Amino acid sequence: MPPFSTDTGRFLADGQTLLEGRNPYNSPPPVVIEYAHLRSFYPPLQEVFFAGVAFIHPSAFALKLCGGFAELAFVLWFLYRKRRRPLSRWLVAFLLFNPLSIHEIWREGHLDHIAAFFLYFAVGAIRPRLAAPAAAVRAYGFAALSIAWKFVGVIACLWQYRTRAASPLQRVVRVLLSPFTLFSLIFFALQLAPAFLFTPFAERGLTVYANYWHHGNGIVHALAALGFSAPHAVWLIQRGILAFGLVLVVLYTMRILTFSNAYHLALGSLVVFFPVQHPWYYFLLFPAILLSPGWRTLFMIICTLAPLSYLGYVDGVKSLGFVIVTTAWLIGVYKILAGNQVVQRHTAHRL
Repeated sequence: MPPFSTDTGRFLADGQTLLEGRNPYNSPPPVVIEYAHLRSFYPPLQEVFFAGVAFIHPSAFALKLCGGFAELAFVLWFLYRKRRRPLSRWLVAFLLFNPLSIHEIWREGHLDHIAAFFLYFAVGAIRPRLAAPAAAVRAYGFAALSIAWKFVGVIACLWQYRTRAASPLQRVVRVLLSPFTLFSLIFFALQLAPAFLFTPFAERGLTVYANYWHHGNGIVHALAALGFSAPHAVWLIQRGILAFGLVLVVLYTMRILTFSNAYHLALGSLVVFFPVQHPWYYFLLFPAILLSPGWRTLFMIICTLAPLSYLGYVDGVKSLGFVIVTTAWLIGVYKILAGNQVVQRHTAHRL
């Protein structure tokens, strides 16, 4: 099968641009690539990685090999650190052989999973509430690396929900005002600066998906069948996801949902219903898979099903992958929330 993506051409062109001493954010690519009229909008740390690969051997195969072995190194490091607490064999098998990593990194050359592991190590260090100075340094460092690689490290601040407070609302405020959160937000803003300062593409920037829709989202297809334009349908789904997130915040502050359930429900829904159904966004779920046993199985299933979104390229079944994944997601969420209600009722009865 031919590769689905031509992004590796962009990666290598950016690396070659850097090796020539030019700025990839405002210089045309030195070779012929798809969308050559657009300048780069990848984070600086990734640009350095691209330059390193281009220096070693400027080929798509070399890029995929470097990205794949980088991911494998992180997985083995994670397994080594957990050797005193044996992990589920299913989790180990998933980390080594899940189709998301095999297809998106080893075959397509997309490197987002590396940021997910940086994010995991940041969260793993932040969970003890920065009790030890060494853990604090590691947490800040890995959060910075995660954001520097692909913007996602800002999510780490949400794992501070164990902060003690009289009410859920006060807890949310404390987390938002914590030094670690402020650091992550500042680093996130700084990371966006190159795109907005130097890249012509940034005129659309973070709203680019309002003008672009992908093959896999069945809701986009349904709205288009009702007469909506594809960009308008994408816009509606984006706002729907934001509204759902606000509803979950309200349910958490009213103590109807625990923070863990509200957070994982919001994160999973964001990924599953995201209007652009590219499988690499599912890498955002990997830290939750590693850290959250209650949601682990469902997230592993969702990530395993993620490549089905490529059915969107096939006329007549373009929504099938989306329907399968969202059905699995809704059933899994129902079982988790219903199971938690049973446990809470049983605990209350015993008390």
